[in-house]
Amino acid sequence: MRYLVVLLALALVVPAALAKTLQSAYDEAGPGEGYDKLLVLDTKVTYTGGLGVVQGKKSCIRGNGALCDLEGSQIFLSQPGTLCDVTGCCFVDGSYLGAIYVSDGASANVDGNTICKSGTGVYVWMNAIATVKNNIIFKNTKAGAPMYGIAKHQSTTSLNILYNDVESNYGGNYMYFCPG
Repeated sequence: MRYLVVLLALALVVPAALAKTLQSAYDEAGPGEGYDKLLVLDTKVTYTGGLGVVQGKKSCIRGNGALCDLEGSQIFLSQPGTLCDVTGCCFVDGSYLGAIYVSDGASANVDGNTICKSGTGVYVWMNAIATVKNNIIFKNTKAGAPMYGIAKHQSTTSLNILYNDVESNYGGNYMYFCPG
């Protein structure tokens, strides 16, 4: 009976130890390889929640194939001087505006990720600069959302799209919107 109690206790505790918020992992990350923040994810951990990238800093998220359940949130970059390279992550359940949202003059390199079940995979607007390359972006079908694979909003935004597999996104695979 005692072994059963120990096994049950381990079953309840161990899964919790293998989950961590993406924001706390980012906050704990130190500098490296020329970045102010270098976050290297562990594939044994499920990262949850969104991430606000530090404004005016250079950051890198190396996913190594790790799962990031954004729980309806996003990777959010804004303000000039903010750069984030995002590679090798598997993002699910991003916000209605995007799993990765780049705005207000920020820059991003999004390379080698899988993004699904969000409102939009990558959303770039308001003088932002982004390169979206070698990603798999599919089935972004969140209710009440724009639901595109890759979206560019405003003509002043720079978006380079290279060698992505973008398919089955409810609102369309690509969106370019320039009001006025």
